[in-house]
Amino acid sequence: MQKLNEAQKGVAFALSAFFMWGFLAVYFNLFSKDVDAYEILAHRVIWSFFLMAGVLYFSGRMGEIFTLLKDIRSLKTLFLSGIFITTNWGVYVYAVSNGKILDTSLGYFINPLISMLLGVIIFKERLNKSGILAICIVVLAISIQIYAQGGLPLVFIILPLSFGFYAAVRKMAKISAFNGLFIETFFMFPFALAYVLYIAFLGKSHFGLNEDSLLMIASSIVTIVPLIAFNAAATRINLTTIGYLQYISPTIAILCAVFIYGENLDGYKVISFCMIWLALAIISIDKFRKRSKNE
Repeated sequence: MQKLNEAQKGVAFALSAFFMWGFLAVYFNLFSKDVDAYEILAHRVIWSFFLMAGVLYFSGRMGEIFTLLKDIRSLKTLFLSGIFITTNWGVYVYAVSNGKILDTSLGYFINPLISMLLGVIIFKERLNKSGILAICIVVLAISIQIYAQGGLPLVFIILPLSFGFYAAVRKMAKISAFNGLFIETFFMFPFALAYVLYIAFLGKSHFGLNEDSLLMIASSIVTIVPLIAFNAAATRINLTTIGYLQYISPTIAILCAVFIYGENLDGYKVISFCMIWLALAIISIDKFRKRSKNE
């Protein structure tokens, strides 16, 4: 059996990450309604930190972290990427907790567009005519949603921008997926811990002997695994390719929102949804034709 090359591994990692992220809303809907998004976010950071620290310790890789901590330039980059990904987590959990899964999905539909544009602007990646046409169709689909909503909700803005810049910064860091993610959570850990202690002092903490606490601890797993897969993909394939594949997550989330949680998928959302998949079809056909010519 032929081994996968680095680009093929990158695509496999990306597909894994986006399928897992697509069902993430289902997990966060398991929390009790009185647990706020900030508390969930803080525990995501805290337990992710502890889980990764344990893995690094028992695998004998803490020396790599100590070496990385001496690299000031990498630390600055990872601190910045940590801010971006924590912001993304927080906005996502807030939106899901407030019954806005469709809004998060449409926000993530913008995400690939941001990744493609950042790839062109920062990394000088090129878009062919099919790519440009696909982006124009996506812009039109987003414009329809802005018209239907009567404005541009913050979820639409913050989710794609925070994740798009996170992907760009992580690509520049050139650090292994797991080590980089650990340093990111290491930087965010003190803020998360301070918030948890603060709400505990006020008597507003939901952490204890209950189901929500188990979900908070387990959130480390559902947080880390797809992020590691994504970071592994980002170091192997370009942002344009990642941009195309990112449509998988919001598509799954839309299906979950409609068929599991009964959110309303109106005509405008259906039109936007179809247009975005048309853009994907254009890209897919173009890639298939190029592959056929090369064979």
